[in-house]
Amino acid sequence: MKDKLATLKHYDGMIEAMFDQELLKENNIRSFINNQQLVELYPMFGDIDEGLKLVVFEKDREKALRVIAEYTKSLGSE
Repeated sequence: MKDKLATLKHYDGMIEAMFDQELLKENNIRSFINNQQLVELYPMFGDIDEGLKLVVFEKDREKALRVIAEYTKSLGSE
């Protein structure tokens, strides 16, 4: 049985996507940035096909959403 992939979040810029990817990595969640090379080479493609996508394995999706939400929430409480 193959693990299915699920899109976690869409991004306009590479920095935010890479930051969230690193946050997930620190929490032992594998993720991939889809369309990375295309958008880096041709920025106008960021507006097509929903731009950059952070993708995780479907089994990790809920945990990944929780990790990002908790981090975002912690920024608001400072």
